[in-house]
Amino acid sequence: MSESDQNSLDLKRYWALVLQRRYLALSIAVAVLSICTLAGFIMPKVYESSSTILIQRSAMVNPLSQGPGEAGTTDIGIATMQDVITSEDTIDRVIKKLGIDAGDVKSPRHEGLVKGIKAHISVTVKSGGGREVADSFKISYRGHDPKNVRDVVNALLEAYIDETSGYRRSDAAGAVDFLKSQLSEYKDKMEESDKAITEFRQKYPNLVPLTEGSATSGTESFQTQKIDADIKVKELMYKRENLRKQLSGEKELSASTVPTEGSPQARLNYLNNQLVILTTKFTDKHPEVLKTKAEIEDLKRQMARARTSRANGADTTSTNPIYQQLKEELNRTDMELESWRTRSFAFARQQQLAKGVMGGKPKEQEEWTRLQRDRTVFQHIYDDLLKKLETARVSKDIELTDNSTKFKVVDQATLPVFPVSPDPVKFILFGILFGIVSGAGVVIGIDYLNDSFKDEDFIEKSLNIPVLVAIPSVVVESDVIAMKQMDKKVIIATSAYLSLILLLLFIEFLQRYVGMTILPF
Repeated sequence: MSESDQNSLDLKRYWALVLQRRYLALSIAVAVLSICTLAGFIMPKVYESSSTILIQRSAMVNPLSQGPGEAGTTDIGIATMQDVITSEDTIDRVIKKLGIDAGDVKSPRHEGLVKGIKAHISVTVKSGGGREVADSFKISYRGHDPKNVRDVVNALLEAYIDETSGYRRSDAAGAVDFLKSQLSEYKDKMEESDKAITEFRQKYPNLVPLTEGSATSGTESFQTQKIDADIKVKELMYKRENLRKQLSGEKELSASTVPTEGSPQARLNYLNNQLVILTTKFTDKHPEVLKTKAEIEDLKRQMARARTSRANGADTTSTNPIYQQLKEELNRTDMELESWRTRSFAFARQQQLAKGVMGGKPKEQEEWTRLQRDRTVFQHIYDDLLKKLETARVSKDIELTDNSTKFKVVDQATLPVFPVSPDPVKFILFGILFGIVSGAGVVIGIDYLNDSFKDEDFIEKSLNIPVLVAIPSVVVESDVIAMKQMDKKVIIATSAYLSLILLLLFIEFLQRYVGMTILPF
């Protein structure tokens, strides 16, 4: 007998077993279907609410480092956005806004509530053009109370927008104040220079000033470059102070309940590759090379601290990504500040060398040249600062009117009507399929575990003796009639029950997947 014929016989035999014990198979199938259907309606319901936000940007200008028309620096990084939305500070603001009694901030109850909310928050960020910059994002939250789910999503969105806008407005206002102070300083210098020129003319009324040659123009150029370098040093010092203030408000370590993408080792490999490329183009003293080396050393120290923490069993905390980004920006600012200080010193030396060329000129002429040069340089710097101040005021107005980076809510968080879990449609379909498999499986399993002789072939193979006579089951007509009547009753009852289940399935399908409201389940 071929293998296909054997399989066909086995299937026929199994089907005969199911028909023979149809009441048992049907009872088990109905029981499984009933349990799955009941579970789909009585299990704790989990609701989900979400809101999709579109990020709209304009050409926001950074007045301290950019000119009008250039791209701004308000792009929101994907990793930073996810970290801010799921940070403990943001969740604390949500808890306070919703009036949830979580106890003291340091209490285990409060920490458990924060971790519970964070575990059920989902942030999906979409970026365009292959950039690591968000174009839109979706905040989702799951819970057992539909109203609370909706309120948490709205509160998270509001807290994130407020925090992001607050940082930008603070930076814009700080830039305006800084430029105002610089303008006032150079205005005083211009007035002092005008006063010195007036006194000089009164002291030497008959002096005819000479036009300056190439040496004088070179001196002016070096002085202008030195003053520009000094301005850049002050700007970087202001930026460093602002970063230190922001860094003091962040925690170095945060709970590691939500994993972050990437790894320190991947970042270290990237920096090492960058260092190889830079060393082929520049010397070891180049600012970019020094900055990259500093980042590599800092990352190695962080990895060493992380390994030490894991060795000591401190695996429940990880480096706060926001704190890490601020720290890296502070390191880059320090490196840039040192570079500009070096440039300022070099310009000063070149200015002194250029002045030596003019040593043979009359003392009065040299003094006049210096006064005129200082006045021209101060006027140039003052005009440049004035332009930057106007740009900063425009930027501040844009921030105050919230037109620089708008968060447009595409899909508002609504009160969820149907829970995402459990889904009665899926439970009923699973119950029908699993019920059929379970009923047939139990019958076949009972037959497999029954070690009695089942037919003549099994006896001959097991005992190795021929079967002489087989006595068939004797079924009288009354038994056949009673069996048919019983089958009819079972079929009617089962059909009615299945019709009810299918009606529930149809109603749930229309409500959940078609949008037709039939029954207020």
